[in-house]
Amino acid sequence: MNARPPIYLGPTPNPHADAERWNDEEAEADALHETAAVQAPGIVARQFAKVVNPGDWFEKYAFAGGMSADELLYQAMEASDDATQAAFAELMVSPAAQRLRDAIANHFAKLHAFAIYTDYLEDLQ
Repeated sequence: MNARPPIYLGPTPNPHADAERWNDEEAEADALHETAAVQAPGIVARQFAKVVNPGDWFEKYAFAGGMSADELLYQAMEASDDATQAAFAELMVSPAAQRLRDAIANHFAKLHAFAIYTDYLEDLQ
């Protein structure tokens, strides 16, 4: 589909024609946005279906907007999307996520060892 969003080109000597053209272009733009809202979830689902190998997860430009799958996850979590957070939380407590939990724990511990240890000692008191 080669549809482009309509662009208002500015006034002409006929203000009635301008207003009509503006309304037509606005209606076309609204229709394009409505179509996009319906089509986008399927497009992204098909793009996710191509993420089959671990390296694919970080492939730049795999998704619209030039993002990788990990960037989509980050944005959804950052936006506090309820459905994403619920699914992620469910995944993270499953046995399948044990390696990920261990890797996150090791990474965080390396970066913040002293703070983690001193907080732990304070909690013991």
